[in-house]
Amino acid sequence: MQENLEDPQVKEAISATSTMAESAVSWHVDHLPERADVVVVGGGIAGTSAAYHLAKAGVQVVLMERGSIGGGATAAAVGVLSPPLRQPFHETVHFLGRDVAIELWQIAARSIRGLAQLLWNRGKAKEADLDLSGGYVLAQSHTEHQVRLAYEALSRNGLPVDWISAAEVRRLCGGRGFTGGYWIEGGGSLNPGAATTILAQAAESEGACIIENVDVIGTERAADAIICRADGVSTKCAAVVYATHIDSDRFSDFVGEEIVPIRAQGFASEPVPKVFHGSFSTDWKLNVWRQTSEGRILMSGWRHDAWDRAYGHRQPALDERLQDDIHRWFEASFPALAPLRVKDRWSGVFGWTADFLPMVGPIPGSSREFIITGFSGGGIPLAFECGRSIARSVVSGAPADGCEVFSPARFQRA
Repeated sequence: MQENLEDPQVKEAISATSTMAESAVSWHVDHLPERADVVVVGGGIAGTSAAYHLAKAGVQVVLMERGSIGGGATAAAVGVLSPPLRQPFHETVHFLGRDVAIELWQIAARSIRGLAQLLWNRGKAKEADLDLSGGYVLAQSHTEHQVRLAYEALSRNGLPVDWISAAEVRRLCGGRGFTGGYWIEGGGSLNPGAATTILAQAAESEGACIIENVDVIGTERAADAIICRADGVSTKCAAVVYATHIDSDRFSDFVGEEIVPIRAQGFASEPVPKVFHGSFSTDWKLNVWRQTSEGRILMSGWRHDAWDRAYGHRQPALDERLQDDIHRWFEASFPALAPLRVKDRWSGVFGWTADFLPMVGPIPGSSREFIITGFSGGGIPLAFECGRSIARSVVSGAPADGCEVFSPARFQRA
């Protein structure tokens, strides 16, 4: 995200957001390496995933993050770890075709399994607050028809979902005003900031150099290298991966034209009795929430009538009206938890593309510059596999299976 760090409201929003990362690890170096095979710019969950897969493939990789690992948009995410994409599944079938829609679901499912396996293998699942008890997509009266169409399309194509009635929603979590929904096998939630720190540690164990508090201010294309300039020094590399979210337009005009910033609001409550397991969403992830192992409710979203205060805003800012709307909606939907005492509030900015799919692959017109960005608010379940795809593209020139659909070239104009 690009922020005016001297703005008191931005400082407040960032301060609240930073509490979500829960990272106790810092990476410092006396000087930047003069050369590397690949430089990854950006240390969110997408950048650390890319660095991990590159290092695992034997690539000498340096990751540079201008703040803290797992900060920025990653820290502002609630941590929904479920396959649904931003667009309802039946609409994805309509616009992209049945085979592509199924492939997208399977990519997300592979990504979730791969990230979970890494956390288990490193003995860090508890630290990351990993919960794979399922993902829930709940319907309200104004979305019931669409939710049912999505469920029927998923079920018809053999994907692992089960319908739950309004009565089952009430028994499950005390929800009121929901007309039903569906449960997603293999879905769940985690702490995205903590998971990103663990990914960075894993990348480092594979040989990656992780550097915090270094701002890459620009790149220069030389005949035999790309020069990444940062804080008065520079690093030469054969290829660079931009994982800088909406800030990618600092490095590529092409990316800047295709990413739209959307500002969301979020809050974290004081601990309450455990009610929610896995992840929950409604209104196609416009409202998402989970409950931590300590009992805190984390929720993010915005209301349907607030596009003018969310669309196109590049800086995080707390919106009291939207914060109140979200808080009241939650208490009305789950009256047994009211009054819900809020501990922290935050704002986050997420980059959206026109088709809601990320941009993952080489930048058109450059064989040595790659991007992994534009997750449209749904990057947590996709980032690990997209990081693997970027690594394959850098090493072999071809993305991971099925990830061709994420190619930035799809937006290239004739």
